[in-house]
Amino acid sequence: MKTLRYVSIKLIMVAIACSFVASAPLPARPADDARLIVNRSADFGGDESINLAVDGVQVAVLGINQNYDGALPPGKHVLSISTNPKTDGQDSPSEISVNAEPGKTYAFTAVWDDSERASLVEQ
Repeated sequence: MKTLRYVSIKLIMVAIACSFVASAPLPARPADDARLIVNRSADFGGDESINLAVDGVQVAVLGINQNYDGALPPGKHVLSISTNPKTDGQDSPSEISVNAEPGKTYAFTAVWDDSERASLVEQ
């Protein structure tokens, strides 16, 4: 009985700590940055995740019902996605260039171009 009570108390403490972390405010974006939103298409599939990179640096792994919303410094950037696991026809990531301007929002959706290649489509 003592073990069950101990484990229950610990689980409750972890749940409370997680709720505090989840309710913490997001840091504000500097006014001179652009906003980048990448959504995962609803019919993308359940077995693949999307690796999102900005200028060659991975910034997110998008699973089912997930998206990315982050700051993008002004200037030219290359957005790229690849799938995990990799599909047979995807040897290199799908890339798209963006020239970010301060205060603007750039929104993309990750979709399947064909049965073997994922890409970003501007919204």
